[in-house]
Amino acid sequence: MAIAERPTEIKESPRVEGSFWSRPINPAIPIDRELTAFIAIVLFAALLRFWDLGSRMLHHDESLHAVYSYYLYIGKGYVHDPMMHGPFLFELNALVYFLLGVTDATARVAPALFGTILVALPYFLRDRIGRTGAVVGAALIAVSPSILYYSRFIRHDIYQIFFMMLLVIATFRYFTARANGSLYLAVVATSLGFSDKEDTYFLMAILLSFFLILSREDVLNVILKGKAAISPATDLLILLGTLILPLFAALPYFFLQHAPQSTIDLVFAISFAVLFTGGMVVGLRWNRVVWTRSAIVFWSIFVVLYTTFFSNPGGFSSGVFGSLRYWIDQQGVARGAQPWYYYLILLPLYEFLCVGIGIGGAVYWLRHRTLFTDFLMYWCLTSMLLWGWASEKMPWMVIEMALPFCLLAAVTLGKLIDVTPGRKIVRNGGLLLALCLVLAVLDGATIIGAGSPLVGSSPIGVQQQVFQWVALIAILVGLVYAVWYYWEKVGSATAWKVVGLTAVALLVPFSLRTAWQVSYYHGDIPVEMLVYTQTAPDVGLVMKQINDIAYRSGEGVDKLQVAYDSEVSWPFEWYLRDYTSRVYIADGNPPPNAPVVLVGYDNGRADQVKQLLGSKYVSQRYRLRWWFPEDYKSWTPQSMIAGLLNPTERGKIWRFLLYREPSNPLGSTDFVMFVRRDLAYGPWAAPQATSTTPSQAVLAQRTRTITATAAYGSAGSGPGQFDQPKGIAVAPNGNLYVADSQNDRIEELTPAGQFVRAWGSKGAGDGQFNEPWGIAVAANGDVYVADTWNHRIQEFDPNGTFIRSWGSQPIGQPSTAPGQFYGPRAIAIDAAGNLYVTDTGNKRVEEFDANGRYLASFGGAGAAPGFFNEPVGIAVDRSGRFYVADTWNQRIQTFGPDFKPLSAWPIDGWDSQSVEGKPYLTVDSSGTVYATDPENDRVMAFNAQGQLLAAWGTLGTDQASFNLPTGVAVDAQGNVWVTDSGNNRIMEFPPVR
Repeated sequence: MAIAERPTEIKESPRVEGSFWSRPINPAIPIDRELTAFIAIVLFAALLRFWDLGSRMLHHDESLHAVYSYYLYIGKGYVHDPMMHGPFLFELNALVYFLLGVTDATARVAPALFGTILVALPYFLRDRIGRTGAVVGAALIAVSPSILYYSRFIRHDIYQIFFMMLLVIATFRYFTARANGSLYLAVVATSLGFSDKEDTYFLMAILLSFFLILSREDVLNVILKGKAAISPATDLLILLGTLILPLFAALPYFFLQHAPQSTIDLVFAISFAVLFTGGMVVGLRWNRVVWTRSAIVFWSIFVVLYTTFFSNPGGFSSGVFGSLRYWIDQQGVARGAQPWYYYLILLPLYEFLCVGIGIGGAVYWLRHRTLFTDFLMYWCLTSMLLWGWASEKMPWMVIEMALPFCLLAAVTLGKLIDVTPGRKIVRNGGLLLALCLVLAVLDGATIIGAGSPLVGSSPIGVQQQVFQWVALIAILVGLVYAVWYYWEKVGSATAWKVVGLTAVALLVPFSLRTAWQVSYYHGDIPVEMLVYTQTAPDVGLVMKQINDIAYRSGEGVDKLQVAYDSEVSWPFEWYLRDYTSRVYIADGNPPPNAPVVLVGYDNGRADQVKQLLGSKYVSQRYRLRWWFPEDYKSWTPQSMIAGLLNPTERGKIWRFLLYREPSNPLGSTDFVMFVRRDLAYGPWAAPQATSTTPSQAVLAQRTRTITATAAYGSAGSGPGQFDQPKGIAVAPNGNLYVADSQNDRIEELTPAGQFVRAWGSKGAGDGQFNEPWGIAVAANGDVYVADTWNHRIQEFDPNGTFIRSWGSQPIGQPSTAPGQFYGPRAIAIDAAGNLYVTDTGNKRVEEFDANGRYLASFGGAGAAPGFFNEPVGIAVDRSGRFYVADTWNQRIQTFGPDFKPLSAWPIDGWDSQSVEGKPYLTVDSSGTVYATDPENDRVMAFNAQGQLLAAWGTLGTDQASFNLPTGVAVDAQGNVWVTDSGNNRIMEFPPVR
C-alpha cells in the first residue's frame, strides 16, 4: 500500500527537460518540441507500417482471417469460432473492406492503423516516464522489429498489446487522479481485449496480480468488511476482477475433458451463474454506481461483438465458455512444439536494443525504485514466464514481451539522456572518449579474431603477421591511454553515461537494419525466425497465370472453373475469392475438363491426380508454404557451448546474425498446378504441351491386364498382417521375407502365404527397427535388412536371430563418410556374397562384404552417367550386371560387375518426389528386369536392353490392381512377388514373357 502511494521519481524531472521540450520549434509556430517530435515519430511509424502493405503473400493464418472477414463483408455472416480467437479482428476488417475495398493491402490496413496509434500512446505516460522517455518510447515502438512486422500482419496480437497499453495508461492515470474516467477506459480496454484473443487472460493475470501485491490487506477489508478502498490498486483489482470473473466459468473443463457434453454444459452454466453472482455482490458492495455502469459497458461490448451485432446469439456462449475451453484443449496439442527457451532466442535476436537497455536499466531501477518501473520490471518478468510456460509458442506472441521491454528501455534511456550533461561532455572531450572507446573495442576484436601471429605458411608470412599484431597492440595501448585520459577529464560519473549512450548509438543502426530486413527485405522469406512459416511468392505467380488464363480464354473470373483441394485451400480460398465458378474438391477428384486444377504435392496426391487427368493436362510444381529450419529445437547446454567453442560453428552464427543465412535449407510444402493443354502457355508448359510422346505411346501399347495368381495379407499387426510393407525377398528354400515397415518388423511366410515367424519392434537396439524398407537373403539363408531410419544394415540368421549391424547415423545432414548412411533403402547381393546398398540420401551405392566390412562407394549427386538422384531399388543378374532405380533422374542405370556405367533407360514415371514414391527392382534368371512404379500403381517389365515388355496395374483393390506397389522379387520359378503397400498385402504374378 505504501508503494502504491509513493510518488513517481520521474515526473517532469529536471527542469532542463521540461524547458527543452516546452519550447516552440520556431517563434512563428506555436507548437512545442515535444508535440512536434511525437507528430514526426507517428508519421514516420505510419510510413513504415502502410508502405507496400500488399506485396507479400498472405500467410496461412492471414488468409483465414481475411476470408472470414470477407464473408462477413459480403453478407455471408460471421459465426465466432474459438479456433480463430475473438471476433474483433473479423468485424473490424469487414468495416475496412466496406470503406476501402478488398485487396491484400486493405486486409492489413487495420493492424497497420492500430500499430501506428500504439506509437503515439507513450505520450499519455509522460508523467511516469518523463517527457524525454515518452519520446524515446514512441521511437522504440515505432522501429521495434517484432512490433513493426506484426503491425503489417493480420493477426490479433497487435490489438492485444494496443489494449494492454490502454490498460496501463488507464491504470497509472487512475493512480494519479483516481478519476472514474480512467476506470471506464480500463473497462473498455479489458472488454475489447477479451473480444480479441485469449491471451488477455495472461495480460489480466499480470495486471491483477500486480494490483494484489499493492493492495495487500486493503482488498480483504473491502470484500469482507465493506470498507472503502484506500489504495487505488484495490479499486482496479475489484472492478476488473469481478467483471472478468464469469469468463473463468470454463475452468472446470480441466477436470471434465472426457465427460459427456451435457454434463459439461450444465457445469459451465452453474459455474457462470455462481461467478457472475459472486462478482456482482462484491462489485456492488464496493461501488454500486461505478460497478453497474462498468458492467453495462463491459458486457455490452462483449455481447455485441461475440454475437456479431446480435446475428449469432450462440456467440455469447462460445465467447464465455468456448474460448477458454479451446485454449485448455490446445495446451495438450502444443502447436509449434517449440522448446521452453524459444522466446529466450527470439526476443534478444530481434529486440536486442530494448532488451539490452531494459536489463541494464533494471539494475538501476532496483536501486532507484518507482512505482512505474516496478510495474515494468514485473511486466517483463511475468510475461516471459507466462508465455514461456504456455505449451503453444509462436513468433507473433513475442510482441507481448517486446512492448514492456520497449517501455522499460524508454524510461531508462530517457533518464540517462536527461541526467547526462551534454555541454560538459562536448567541452571536456566526451565525444572523443566515445570515439576512442569504439575504436578500442574494434581493435581488440580484430586482435582476438586474428588468432596467433606465430602461425603461418612461411617465415615471411609469420613476420608480416607479427608486425601487424604488434601494430594493433600498439594502437590498442594508445587508445586505452586516450580512454583513460578523457575518462579522467570528463569525470567517472559522466564517463559511464558516455559509455551507455555510446553503446546505444552503436546498437541503433543494427536494430534499424534488423527491422528493415524482417519487414521488407525478408518479409516473405523464412530465413527469419520471426517470419516462421510463410506463403511462398510462387502463389502470386500462379495467380497471375490463372488471371491470364481467365482473360485469354474469355471466361473471366466469373466463369473460369478452378478446382482446388484441401491441401491448397489456404491461402487459395482467399486468392480465388472472385472466381465464382471455383470448385473445392477436398480430397476427391477434380471435375472433368476443368481448365485449372490445384492440388497438394505431398503424400502422392499430385501423382494420383496426374494419373487421373492423363495427357490432356500439363503441370508445374510450386512452393505453397516454406519455413525456417528449426534445428535449434535440439539444442542443449552442452551443444551450445561446443558450438561457441567451434570456429566453424561460430562463423555460421555470425553469418546468420549478419546475413540471415540458416545453416540448413528452408523447408517447404509444395503444390502442383495442372492446366489443360489447350490453355497452356509459357516456357514451363512448352515441353509438355506437345502430343503424346513416343514413350507414352509405347507404354500405352504395352499396358496389359495381368491378374495375380495369389494375394496374401491384410491391414494390421497380427501374424500375416501388414502395415505398409516395402521390400520383399525370396529365400533359397522359397520362403518370403517381407519388410513390414510401419510395424517395424520382418515377417517370414511360405510361398502359400502361411505365416512362419516375425521379429523386430520399434527402437534402435539390436533386432529393433525404425521403418525398415529394404531386405535381401544370402545364399546361406542369412537375412540382411536396410533399417532405413536407424541408418544402418542389420544381419540375422534364417530364424531371425540377430548377428550384427553396421552403419552410423549422419550428424545434422547427409554425409559421404565411408560406411555412413542416410536413409538406406535397398540391398542386392552378388555371386561372391558381397552386399550393395543404395545409400539413398547420400546419392550413392556402397559395397560391403558379408560381414559388413566396407569395400567401396559408387556414384554421388548428379545426372551424369554413374551419378544418382534418389537411388532406391537395386538388383544384380547372374552375369554380375547391376541395375539401379535412379528415381528422381527417372531412369534405370545399368553397371558392369566393376560398377562402371553401361547404359541408362528412361522411365515414363517416377516423377513424384514424395516419401512413398520409392521404386524397387528385381531381375529374373532370363534377364527380365521388373520395376515398380508406386504412385502410378503399376509394375513394368523390361528386357536386358531396356525395352519395355509389359506394364500392368491401376489404382484399386482387386487382384489386377495396386495401391502403391513397392517391393518386388522373383522366385526360382520366375513368379513375380509384389508388396502392394497401400493395400497391405503381397501379390504373386506369373512370369512376364
